[in-house]
Amino acid sequence: MSVATATLPTYAVDQLPPDQYFVDPVMGYKVEKGTARLMMAFAALAFVIFGLGAVAALMVVLTRMPAVKLLPPYWFYIALTYHGVLMLTMWVHMFESVLWIYTSTVLLKQKMYGLKWGWVAFGLVTAGIAMVLGAIATGQASVMYTVYVPLRAHLLFYIGHVVYAVGLLLVLGLFGLNMVKARVDGTFTGTIPLLTMGMATANIITVVALISAVAAFVPAILWALGIWVDRMDPLTFKLAFWGMGHTLQYTNIVAMVVAWYAIVAFALRAGSTNDKFSRYAFMLYFFFTLPVYAHHFLVDPVWSPAYKWFGATLVGVLLGIPSSIHGIAVPAAAEVKLRQMYGDKGWFGFLRRWGWGDPAMIALFFSLVMFGIGGFDGTIGTTLQLNAFLHNTMWMPAHFHGALAGGTAVGFMGLSWYLLPALGIKIPFKKIWGQVYAYMAGIGFMVLIAAMHWAAYLGVPRRTATITYTEFADLVPNWFLPMNVLGVGGVLAVTGVLIFVVMVLTALYRAIFPEVVAPRPELAPVPEPSGAAAD
Repeated sequence: MSVATATLPTYAVDQLPPDQYFVDPVMGYKVEKGTARLMMAFAALAFVIFGLGAVAALMVVLTRMPAVKLLPPYWFYIALTYHGVLMLTMWVHMFESVLWIYTSTVLLKQKMYGLKWGWVAFGLVTAGIAMVLGAIATGQASVMYTVYVPLRAHLLFYIGHVVYAVGLLLVLGLFGLNMVKARVDGTFTGTIPLLTMGMATANIITVVALISAVAAFVPAILWALGIWVDRMDPLTFKLAFWGMGHTLQYTNIVAMVVAWYAIVAFALRAGSTNDKFSRYAFMLYFFFTLPVYAHHFLVDPVWSPAYKWFGATLVGVLLGIPSSIHGIAVPAAAEVKLRQMYGDKGWFGFLRRWGWGDPAMIALFFSLVMFGIGGFDGTIGTTLQLNAFLHNTMWMPAHFHGALAGGTAVGFMGLSWYLLPALGIKIPFKKIWGQVYAYMAGIGFMVLIAAMHWAAYLGVPRRTATITYTEFADLVPNWFLPMNVLGVGGVLAVTGVLIFVVMVLTALYRAIFPEVVAPRPELAPVPEPSGAAAD
C-alpha cells in the first residue's frame, strides 16, 4: 500500500475492499454492507409496525361504520390507541431512521460512523416499542395518542416512551456524526445534497421535540410511581406533551418532502428546478414549526389571546409557505424532466407522461394532492372561531389523515419502491402488484378523507366508539351514510397498505435471510428508472 493510499479517509466507501460494499442497481451509489444491514433492520421494523397499525385502523373504521359496529367500546379504545401510537410516531420514525442513515452515509459516500451504536439505537427503540405496545395490550393505557394527565396510563407506557426516545436520539446523534465525519475525512466536499439537508432539518426539529418529550414523560413516570408528586398539573403536561406531539408531526412532514424529491430523483433522474428555492423552504420550517403547537391551547383560558393568535393562527398560516413551495417545486421538477424527455406541449401535457404505471409516481401524485387537502384543513383548524366547533368533529381526523396518512405514509410507500432496490433488496413481485397497492391506498385514502369532511360538516364527533346513541339515533340519521362511506374508504386503504406490507416484508425477509429462502431472480425485477415515466 502506498503512502498516498494509506492516508485516504478510512470511512470513504471508495477505499473499502470490494467485498465490503455493493453498487446499488438504481442510482449506482456504493453502499457499505454493514450500513445496509442496519437500514434493512430499521426498514423491517418500520413495515411491521405499519402493518400492525393498519390492522388496528381496520378495527377502528369497522367499529365507527354503523353498518358493522365491530368492537365494543373497551376494545375500540385499545385499537384506537394502538392505531394512533403506531402510525403517528413509531412507523414514520423508523422509516425516517432509514432516511437519516441513507442520506448521511450513501449520499455522502461513506460508511456508517459508530455502526455498533446504530445497533444499540435499534435495540432501544425496539424495546421501547415493545413496552408501549405491551402496556396498551393490558387495557390500562387506552389514552389514545394524547395520554393526557390526569388519565394515568400503565407505568410501562411512560417508561417505554422514554426508552424509545433515547434510541431515537441516538439515531439523530449518529446522523450528525456522519455529517461531521464526512467533512473531516473529506469523503464529501461542497454543498450537501438537498435530501441530506432536508433530513438535517427533520433531525433538528426532532431533537427539539424529544426534549419536550422528556419534559412530559419523565415527570409522568415519577407521578405514575407516586414518588414525586400526588398529582400533575394537566396544563403543564399538555404544554410539554404538544411541544413533542405536534412538533414531531413536522418531522414527518419534512421527511415526506424529502421522499417527494427522492422519488423524482429515483424515477426520473430529476432534481429541483431551483436548488436555492428548495433549500430556503426547508429553512423556513425552523422558524414556523416550533410555536404552531399553540393551537392545541386555543380553548384553554389561561393563555392570552395574543399568544393564541400569534402561536396558532398567524404561524399556522405561515407554515403553509414552505409546504406550498415544495408542493410547487416537486411537480415542477417532474414537469421539466418529462417535457425534456417527451417534448409534450400544452399546460398539462406532461401529466399524460407522469408515470401512471410506476407505483412510486402514482403514490407521489396521491401524496401531493392529499397533503394539500390535509394542510388546508390544518390551517383552518388554527383559527380560534373555527377551531372551537371543528376540533372535536371528524374534521380533525380528516386533517391528519390527509397530511400524515395520505401525504406522509403514501409518500413513503412510493419511495420504498425504489429505496429497497437501492439497498440491494429485490422485490419478488411483478410490477402490477405495486400498481395495485398504490392505486388502492391512494383512492382509499381519498374516499376516507372525503367522507370525514362530509361527516364533520354534519357534526359527527370523533373519538367515540359509536354514533348510534340509543335514545337519539332517530335524530341523526344523516350521520350514517358518510360514516359507512368512511368505512368503505378505510377498508380499501388498509387493503392497499397490507398488500404493500406483504410485498416489502417478503423482499426484506429474502434479503436478510438468503440462506433460508433463495430468491428467484426471474421474479425479482429491479425497477427500471429509464422507463419509470412511461405510461
